[in-house]
Amino acid sequence: MIGPHLPADFRLIAPDLRGHGQSDKPEGCYTIPEMAHDIRLLIHELGLAPVHLVGHSLGGRLAQALAERWPEVVRRMVLMSTSAAPREREGWLWENILALRDPIDPEGEFVREWCSTILTPIDEAFLSHVRRECASVPARVWRSIHYEQLAYDPAPLLQDIAAPTLILRGEKDEIATEEHQNQLKGGIIGSRLISLPDHGHNMHWEDAATLARLVGTFLRES
Repeated sequence: MIGPHLPADFRLIAPDLRGHGQSDKPEGCYTIPEMAHDIRLLIHELGLAPVHLVGHSLGGRLAQALAERWPEVVRRMVLMSTSAAPREREGWLWENILALRDPIDPEGEFVREWCSTILTPIDEAFLSHVRRECASVPARVWRSIHYEQLAYDPAPLLQDIAAPTLILRGEKDEIATEEHQNQLKGGIIGSRLISLPDHGHNMHWEDAATLARLVGTFLRES
C-alpha cells in the first residue's frame, strides 16, 4: 500500500467499501453510483469536503462517479489501474466469478491469481493477508458488483469531471488495458496519463514508493 510512503502531513482515510472488510454486506445495492454515494456520505459525515480522491480498480470507478455527480466533493483525483469501460460477459474474470462458491478459498487458484503481482519480491505475509481479505468477500458480492458493471457505462459522463485528474497505468495490466486508459484520458478534459513499464494491475503493491511519490507530487500541485 502507498499510505506509509505518502508525506506525513497527508491525512489518509481508506474505508472498507460496501460488501468488503468490516463494512455491511447487504444482499443487493452494489451499483457504482450507490457505492460512490456511500463514500460521499462518509466525506460529509467527517466534514472533509472537498477531498483528494485516489482510487484503484473498482475504487477508481467510484472516484469517477463521485467526481461526475458531486464535483464540489472532489479537489484532485488519481485513478490507478481503472477504466470507464463496461465489464465484459466473457473471459477469465467473468468465468471465475461465476464459479465462486462460499467459503472462498484464500489459497485457491482464482484468489492467488487475482492477488498476484508482476514485480518481485513482494512480502508473502502481506500477500497472504490480501488473499484472506479477498476471500472474505462473499461470492454473491463478487457477482453482484460484476453484474452491475456489465450494464454501467460511465464514459458519457467523463466530460463532466472538472477535478484535475492523474491516470496511472501499469503497462502489463491486462484488466485495465491501454485502450481503457486512453479512453479515460480522452474523456476527462485536461487529465494526465503516466504509464509504468513492467507494472501490472496491482502496481500499488509492486512499487508503493514510486506510486506514492507520483501521487504526492500531483496532489501538491496548485
